[in-house]
Amino acid sequence: MSFKKFKVIVIGLPKTGTSTITVMLRILGYQVTGPDIHFEIGKTPYLKKQFEIFDGFQDYPWCFEWWRFREDDRVLFIELKREKAAWWRSFYDSYGGKDTNYLSYPYFKIAKSKENQEAFLGFFEQYYDHFVSYKKEHPEKVLSVDIKNLSWQDLCVFLNEPIPKNLWGQIVKKPHVNQLNYQQGQKKKYLLIKRIRNFWIPIIGVKRWQKLMLFLRKNGI
Repeated sequence: MSFKKFKVIVIGLPKTGTSTITVMLRILGYQVTGPDIHFEIGKTPYLKKQFEIFDGFQDYPWCFEWWRFREDDRVLFIELKREKAAWWRSFYDSYGGKDTNYLSYPYFKIAKSKENQEAFLGFFEQYYDHFVSYKKEHPEKVLSVDIKNLSWQDLCVFLNEPIPKNLWGQIVKKPHVNQLNYQQGQKKKYLLIKRIRNFWIPIIGVKRWQKLMLFLRKNGI
């Protein structure tokens, strides 16, 4: 259980920078969940239970179910924007499988194929349009930003958090999480880390592994 003042829900479809904002929030001490592979549409009690356990929420199903928590006084929203053509290329190439075999299919209800590009772009536009009225009514509860332009200063002022510093007193370098490019560009290093992770997680657990990785990332090790 966390003791953070705010619950932070990320408004942004998969591949809009959700992995990067997850790392940033975790560096600030937020316990972040998502994507949640155990959730199925209709399991509202499970969703509400998870909401009380964690304080940061992103990807499936939270980016679609955000409206359930819009009246909660503890909730702040980070809206991640991205140019829709760039989003589609990234989503098509690297988010789950093709056809209906990707995690968010129960919400999109569109088979992932190049032929359905326009349908996905239409969904993208409608998704953000659905958030517009809430953003206008509660501007103080929303940080709307392209992940490329998000700074520690912006995020920490919004959340009323101190800017994170490393062991040497320097501001932590903003993470840039792009797993696909990392896998392709540094394949040997990626495979080595993957083997180390697969060895240690059964021994120390996921949470301790995440804390270790955050410590290393935070201090540039």
